[in-house]
Amino acid sequence: MLKGRVKISWLMAGFTLFFVSLLTYVYYTYQTTRADIMQSIDNRLLNAATSVKHILGEEYLSDVNKGESINFATYHNKSKQLSEFAQALDIAYVYSMILKDGKVFFSSSSYTQDDQNNGKVTQFLDLYPEATDANLSAFYSTEPVFEISSDQWGHFKTIFIPYVDPISGSTYLTGADITIYNLNEQLKESVSTAAAMASFFFFIAILVAAIYVYLLKRSLATDSSTGFANHIALEYFLKKNNAHHMQLAVIWINEIEDINSFYGTEVGDKVMKNLLMYFKNRSSIRCHIYRLATNKLVLLAPKEIPYDEFNDLIETYNFNTPLLTDPFIYITLCAGIASGNKSLLLENAHIAALQAKQGRHTVVNYSKALHDVKVQYQYNVEMAKEVREAFDNNRIVPYFQPIFDIDTNQIVQYECLARMLTSTGEILKPDAFLNVITRSRMDGLLTRTIFSQCISRFRKTNVCWSLNITAQDMLDPNLSEYIADELKRYPQPSNITLELLETQAIANFSEVKAFIAKVKTRGVKVVIDDFGSGYSNISNVLKLEVDGIKLDGALIKQIVNDKDIYLFIEHIASFANQLGLQLIAESVENATIVTALKKADVTLMQGNYFAHPAPYVNSENEDVLTIC
Repeated sequence: MLKGRVKISWLMAGFTLFFVSLLTYVYYTYQTTRADIMQSIDNRLLNAATSVKHILGEEYLSDVNKGESINFATYHNKSKQLSEFAQALDIAYVYSMILKDGKVFFSSSSYTQDDQNNGKVTQFLDLYPEATDANLSAFYSTEPVFEISSDQWGHFKTIFIPYVDPISGSTYLTGADITIYNLNEQLKESVSTAAAMASFFFFIAILVAAIYVYLLKRSLATDSSTGFANHIALEYFLKKNNAHHMQLAVIWINEIEDINSFYGTEVGDKVMKNLLMYFKNRSSIRCHIYRLATNKLVLLAPKEIPYDEFNDLIETYNFNTPLLTDPFIYITLCAGIASGNKSLLLENAHIAALQAKQGRHTVVNYSKALHDVKVQYQYNVEMAKEVREAFDNNRIVPYFQPIFDIDTNQIVQYECLARMLTSTGEILKPDAFLNVITRSRMDGLLTRTIFSQCISRFRKTNVCWSLNITAQDMLDPNLSEYIADELKRYPQPSNITLELLETQAIANFSEVKAFIAKVKTRGVKVVIDDFGSGYSNISNVLKLEVDGIKLDGALIKQIVNDKDIYLFIEHIASFANQLGLQLIAESVENATIVTALKKADVTLMQGNYFAHPAPYVNSENEDVLTIC
């Protein structure tokens, strides 16, 4: 008997829950359908009222607003156009209105067949005595005004769109009405359909789903190690909270990773839990605390809490007090604080925390300076995508800049320089995308791309050309093998010069020397690029057995104004001539630099003074032999 009563109780509870669920679903369907219908009506009204202005035309509206009379034929023609337009859109009426002496008059209006039959066709400047407060207020509004009203023509939903005449400065309205008598019928049909679709299985599904979602949310939104809310809970709170402006601090615990690796994650979690409790006990009841990550936590507070109070909560943490006593563990913090729009809080605070960590500050407040850092981050992300698309769509191309021998006034070689064509057709120089390529470890792909295009372009010519190559390219077995294979097939490998940065060559001395020896057996020349920017140790360069040196552009630009640099270049030129090394000066920008270089006995020059990099070589026929 008791079991039977329990079953009945459960059945009643289930039925009650099902009935409540059904009512809720029906109510939801009713509200959703009503909102959809009203939204559809609003859109139709807005489109119709907006079109009235274009149908009437600027001249007609200007004459009306200047107080000029409109003749019967013109008004009749416009009314006919408006009526045909309203009929096509299934709109009851479209019209325009003006305000005079606090009263509303029609300056144009559509009509229906019933209006014609009953003699209710609106004429020019007919008074509209049923004008409502919403109608009158629309003349002083800057946005469309909606209302539901009844008048002698029926029960409507109406829109009024205010415009200001640019000549007279007076305000006029364009409007549209739509009958809503069938709204209730549509809603009844929707409710009936919703009730028919509801069933016991629907109730079971909703019940099970609700319980599952609740338990899942609870487990997902809580950090299991500390019991505090985690980053999921933070994101949910920020999304659902009605306050749009708040302040947030990201606190970075510097030693957690070391603690985890030395004592284990259990001790590390205890440290985090104690720290979370520390801030919970000392912060305002209006503050929320979250564990953001293994070594980060978040304090979130309303904007009403003074910034100094929020900042001091972090600043006053005593680094000399152990957070754990068994074992004794001390920690240090760095934090970033951001305030303002909640959608940007977490990102901005994280940027500030990163700056605090890098600058070894306790707290950094997000400011305009850090906004510039954020913009740079966003640019880097966009550029990374642009670079990948450029590689995929063959928009990484070589440009060529000639190297001149001023003694013979001839081009002796072309340097192949990478350029990137963006999706919008802009041509970018390496300084705009090279950092992204390096960060994305696409250096080898860039070298392979430019090298293969140059090999293909110059294979059937006698043109001498050079290409920049990095030590990382040389250390990549696949790329170095690819270069070696291409050199075997190239008809005149002695026309190719590989340029290597001085700093990279010295830092990877043994590997670079082996690669240089390998390519030189094929006849390829190797020069050290940007000499003078790094170690500038000529003896180390000579040990690499290179064929030449290219002076760093920064030195060349100062040769005229810095006597010491001039003497340095003159010394290197003399030394290169004695050893039979090719010496090239890059970044030659004007005639004064040319004169100084000639005086220092440098004869091979490259720079914009002679020619800018271009997508072609400056010869009518690439088969013409160029002196190498």
